[in-house]
Amino acid sequence: MSHVTLYGDCVSGATILSNRFIDVYMGNANDAQIKIYLYLLRCIGGNMPVSVSIIADFFNYTEKDVLRALKYWEKQRLLKLTFSESKQLTEIQLLPIQAIASSTQTAIHSVTVEPVTGERTDAKVFRLPEKPNYTAEKLLAFKNKSDIAQFLFVAEQYMKKTLNSTEISSFLYMYDALGFDTDLLEYLVEYCANNKKKSIRYIESVANSWAVAGIRYVEEAKEYTADIPEEVYEVFKAFGLRTNRVPLETELSYVRRWKSLGFSTDLIIEACTRTVMATHNPSFAYADKILSNWDKEKVRSVSDLERLDEAHRQESKNMTDIREKKAERTTPNRFQNFQQRTYDYSALEQEAYQ
Repeated sequence: MSHVTLYGDCVSGATILSNRFIDVYMGNANDAQIKIYLYLLRCIGGNMPVSVSIIADFFNYTEKDVLRALKYWEKQRLLKLTFSESKQLTEIQLLPIQAIASSTQTAIHSVTVEPVTGERTDAKVFRLPEKPNYTAEKLLAFKNKSDIAQFLFVAEQYMKKTLNSTEISSFLYMYDALGFDTDLLEYLVEYCANNKKKSIRYIESVANSWAVAGIRYVEEAKEYTADIPEEVYEVFKAFGLRTNRVPLETELSYVRRWKSLGFSTDLIIEACTRTVMATHNPSFAYADKILSNWDKEKVRSVSDLERLDEAHRQESKNMTDIREKKAERTTPNRFQNFQQRTYDYSALEQEAYQ
């Protein structure tokens, strides 16, 4: 990626960090975002060359990670990004924090990530902002915003219903606490509706998963959803796992494999359900064994599965019948159990004539 023009106020030979950045912004940003912002300050102070690839190499990040962090700071109004017609980043302008920050600014649009003891340790647990109880006045003010009113109209078309206060409150949470703008909200509803999921509970769970993944723009959401099969969240639900966390790569690989084999969502969920019934635990590996067996048996529909189940039931019945017949041949009956007695007939005859 080509070099980027970086400009803004600076002091040569020193990296100056505003206290307002520490007080207002730093607590809500993740490590990558903070490192990249500080690196930009260092570059502008030292007149160093800058490009997305240079930053990525310096921190061992991907270029997508760098762009996501830069867009985060742009949304916080600390940077201004300029892109070419080919969507290549060409300029980064560092904006003065004093001009837009205030000591009363609230922490918004971020999600803290911290491990929770007592939980599964194979992945980090993401803790989302607590969902507020919005007042009627707050909901009314939200609905009366022109861009929100337009979004709510579009959402009703996708969801094919008039939104109630609970649903509007959920969208306010996504907008206010998760930091989703109306474009991203509209794509969220469109994405869920296209996957035949129109309940607000499901839409909010997807929004939470996007939030913990650091998604704030429609382009990021499109890229993210292109990589994650929708069936992942159905599998989470069948396994009793949280649906608002980012899937592990191993979990994604299992679901992608199942889809590549041609299994429908119904069959995948059935395999997960049988896994829990058999093991009493969520196990992607056990479900994979079930689906691999079904693949060998050419199961591709519910009717195919019913056929296979019936064949197994018949086979089990035949084996039971064989075992019972074998047991009957080897088990003595009540006549065979009768103990034969021996008599001394001479002695008996003598006793009879005495």
